[in-house]
Amino acid sequence: MELARLVTDLAREYNRAWLVVERNNHGGGVLAHIESSCKDARVYWQGGQQGWLTYVDEPSGGAGRLDAALVEEPGCFMSRRLLAECRSFVRLPNNRTGARTGAHDDRVMAMAIGLGARAELLGRNRDASS
Repeated sequence: MELARLVTDLAREYNRAWLVVERNNHGGGVLAHIESSCKDARVYWQGGQQGWLTYVDEPSGGAGRLDAALVEEPGCFMSRRLLAECRSFVRLPNNRTGARTGAHDDRVMAMAIGLGARAELLGRNRDASS
């Protein structure tokens, strides 16, 4: 699988960076390929399983942590594309958060997952108040 190879190669370039793969949906295939062909990869585990589980029914979806990071660590947000997606990330009528109709939230979710994994790996829980 091309994606698994690309991310593991990139992680090696960055001093064996952690791979935090969303295990929902298609991420399971990426994780399986990494496990079978990239034994030296540092894959994030959550709840005894490889990968990050994004809860579909979780109203915040990590938005609280992302919101706090925008205020506390604005230097983490160096991507214009990420910031553009942040501007269209809203609370939806079903009380979840996500992109407005016609917009995307892939970068926002990737950043939220990355911040969540970093907080857990560092032993901090930044969204305890949300």
